[in-house]
This record gives sequence, C-alpha cells and structure tokens, in this order.
Amino acid sequence: MLSPETTTFLEGGCATVVGTVSADGAPWATRAWGLVVTDRAGGELRLLLDADDEQTLANLDETGAIAITGADPATARSTQVKGVATGVERANEADLLRREQYCDAFFSIVEQVDCTPRTHLDRLVPARFVACRVEIREIYDQSPGPFAGRSLQGQQK
Repeated sequence: MLSPETTTFLEGGCATVVGTVSADGAPWATRAWGLVVTDRAGGELRLLLDADDEQTLANLDETGAIAITGADPATARSTQVKGVATGVERANEADLLRREQYCDAFFSIVEQVDCTPRTHLDRLVPARFVACRVEIREIYDQSPGPFAGRSLQGQQK
C-alpha cells in the first residue's frame, strides 16, 4: 500500500496535521509529533499525539475516523492518508525517541524556511504523548497543482 518513497516522506520531517471527527460530525484538527509505518504492505502506522488533547482522543474513541496529512514546508509536497484508529496507548521509549527525531528534522526545515529560532519551536512540543495505531484505507497526493487530490491507491508499491 505504501511505497518506500512515501514511507520515507511520512516518517521524515514533514509537517503532520491530523483531522478527526466527533460522533456528531464536528471536525477537529491537531498536530502529530511523528509517525512510524509499521506495515507498508498492509498500510498500518503508529502516530504520536499530544496526550492532553482531550478532543482528539475523544473523537478517536467515538468514531475512530482519522486523516493524516504530511507536507514539506520547503516544497509544499503533501500526501494524505485516511483510515481508522485501531487503538491508543501510552507512548513507549521507542515512541519518545521517534518524537525527538521527528522534531529535530521538522524544526530544522522550519528554521531554514521560515527563519524561526529553534528555541521558539521547542515551546510547541507537548509534555506527554500517546501512540495511536492507524489502519490506512485511502491515500492521496495533496501537493498543490493539477494532480492535487489524486488517489494514490494501487500506485504505491
């Protein structure tokens, strides 16, 4: 389902925005703090979220619906995956290491592109994290241009 290139992109330093929806259909957006593709062929990943984001966690519990968009701040290349959350648990040591690697990569790009000092960016990082297991059902190219919104289903190898 996910190509090696798409996996590398999503696991790298792209800006990662997460959308969820409540049982009454109200949308909610938040930031993710890194992810790891755990099964490329089956389309499964582990996503790090703010443990204190009560609305996101409630939405995942109520509906499980989730969309994750990764975008490169330097090029605007972006990919979106949609799926279902299959579980949320406390972040482990490997997750926290992944969060650290993600922040280093993402903040370095933002610092270069926007000239925002790293010390300002570090203040955005939550104090506690959870890991959300996600089963991907759809994947799209969301890069600006004539192919934005194009399904990548079946094109990933």
